[in-house]
Amino acid sequence: MKRKNVNIILLYIAMVILIVVSDVFHLIEMETSFFITLSVPVFLLFLLYFYSLSPILSGVVVGTTLFSSRTIISIVDQVPLSDALMLHFPVIVFFCIYGILFWLFYLQRFYSRPGFIGIYAIILDTASSFAELAVRNTLSLTDPSFSLMGTVIFLAILRSFFVMGFFMLILYNKEQTKHEEEKKQSDHMFLLISDLYAESVQLKHSISRAEKITSNLYYLSKQLKEEQASQSSKKILEMAGEVHDFKKDHQRIFASLAQIIKDQKKTEHLNICELLEIVIKSNESYAAYLDKQIIFSVTVDNKNDMIHSFLTMSVLNNLIGNSIESIQKWGSVDIQIENPDNNAFIRIHITDNGPGIPFHNQSLIFSPGFTTKFNDEGNPSNGIGLSYIKHSLNKYNGDIKLVESISNIQTCFSVIIPRNIEFEQKEAF
Repeated sequence: MKRKNVNIILLYIAMVILIVVSDVFHLIEMETSFFITLSVPVFLLFLLYFYSLSPILSGVVVGTTLFSSRTIISIVDQVPLSDALMLHFPVIVFFCIYGILFWLFYLQRFYSRPGFIGIYAIILDTASSFAELAVRNTLSLTDPSFSLMGTVIFLAILRSFFVMGFFMLILYNKEQTKHEEEKKQSDHMFLLISDLYAESVQLKHSISRAEKITSNLYYLSKQLKEEQASQSSKKILEMAGEVHDFKKDHQRIFASLAQIIKDQKKTEHLNICELLEIVIKSNESYAAYLDKQIIFSVTVDNKNDMIHSFLTMSVLNNLIGNSIESIQKWGSVDIQIENPDNNAFIRIHITDNGPGIPFHNQSLIFSPGFTTKFNDEGNPSNGIGLSYIKHSLNKYNGDIKLVESISNIQTCFSVIIPRNIEFEQKEAF
């Protein structure tokens, strides 16, 4: 048996059990064996929430089950079997009519309009109750007076309001869960786009360097040819062609990254507090992954500020990631944002209490390729982090500098990011 079919069967069993239990609690008994219970609201909630349940089949199953359970209870109370069967048979009519009407109205289409669900629920409840009363009247069990029918309608309204209140609470919790999941996915996507942005800036820098190298090799080849060094000229010309192909490959990758980032244009500027929330959550996870206990603290001058998200995110993630990696087991990272409205630049201070940077290395930390990080195999890191940050910031008239570094007390970096960043049109960002 397929897993889906098993799940549906289990769902029917759960529904029947809950309805039988709720049926024991009579809200009001109006005539012999004709009473109002919580079974109807529970039945409606199941039909509304679980699309896989067949309304008609559910009505038959629930009606038959309640007929059986009520009959058994009556027999236990010394009611003759024939009388018990006659007394409780109309409940099958109620739930079968309810299921058929639910299927005809297809109430699940009104999820976004709970008022309609409430109105139709009253119609379903009233019509099903009247059908049951008609059967009971035919069997001479109940005399359907006007007062009784008025009470049935009144209680149908009450049950409908009860169901709507509970159902809206379920939908609200469902929407909240969905919103949180979407936000988590959105934050994850934003982090990925920020990383792509960082890589694209570095890639564009590499393309520019490759273009210069190609040009230099071409002119060197031309010069050697004029000096009758044809073999060397030919070899260098081949090297220039290889570098040119290398540049073209990078340009294709860059174009793809640029298009992805362009598609995320709506998140190019983000509220500073929302951005910091994403940064902190991401780096808390990173610290936990490294089995480190890091306390993060944040100070922001202007909490309503909208800033360039991709560049700021790249800078923050690089610096905070470096702080986390440098701290041994536990420590703290402080983020201070100075962003007054009337200032063309945003100043960021990242401070940690890690081991710091030795004095003899402080003048080298922004040099491309410099690193003090090595993996378990002893291989060095690529060392592009701080050099990338400095290159990116300098490109847009920003800057980064090491303020001070005192081992296990305070290592502080200061970053200046321009508030308005305009990209070149050909970058397609």
